[in-house]
Amino acid sequence: MYSFDERERELYFEGERLDRRWTGEELAGFCAGCGGELSSLGCYSTPGGWLVASRCRGCGSIVLAEYDSRWAWKGDREVAAAPPTPGPRKMPRISEIPREELEAVFTPAELRDMERCERGEPYLRQNLYRARAKYEKFERLFGVRIDI
Repeated sequence: MYSFDERERELYFEGERLDRRWTGEELAGFCAGCGGELSSLGCYSTPGGWLVASRCRGCGSIVLAEYDSRWAWKGDREVAAAPPTPGPRKMPRISEIPREELEAVFTPAELRDMERCERGEPYLRQNLYRARAKYEKFERLFGVRIDI
């Protein structure tokens, strides 16, 4: 059985974490239970294709849709809530955060130098200082904490 940790947006199968390809909130279909819109929470690769975890905006249920490697829908899978992950919350890398969210708060120069710093490349300190002043705003808006 699959289990989904909504806070960390991690999907597990028999205790093993599946490879996450992206997280983002986009229209993913409609709920079979109430007809409400499904908002995607993440996409995960499997040997046979893809799994997309979504939350229904109507009833709040979590839906796990299975697709083959050509993105043909195969059906929905049963999914349970995963137990909370212990320890401190893992901070995502800049490259793991959806670009639209980053661009809503940071300037292109700040993003460029945040990515350079993350990769260990030369960057302009002033751009990183400006970006750090916006971290709290970013966390408030998107619920994602970053620290470089």
